[in-house]
Amino acid sequence: MHLLLGFLFLIGVLVAAAAITIGGIALIRRERGTIHGSGNLGAAMQNLESLFVESKKHVIEAEREEEGESQPSGDPPTKP
Repeated sequence: MHLLLGFLFLIGVLVAAAAITIGGIALIRRERGTIHGSGNLGAAMQNLESLFVESKKHVIEAEREEEGESQPSGDPPTKP
């Protein structure tokens, strides 16, 4: 009798582990297409790094200036 209960418990644990694994894979696949903004995360990490590593602060500020120059201002172009 104890052997049968042990076997049923083992089967239950294996089924639960499989269900958790399958559910996790399904969640990962569902969220894979909705991740937008990894660029924002990189910029945030650079800002944090500039707070702690003073020698890299000037490099990050130069990158910001270059990004500002490359982005259009939104004003219509002027005619010469």
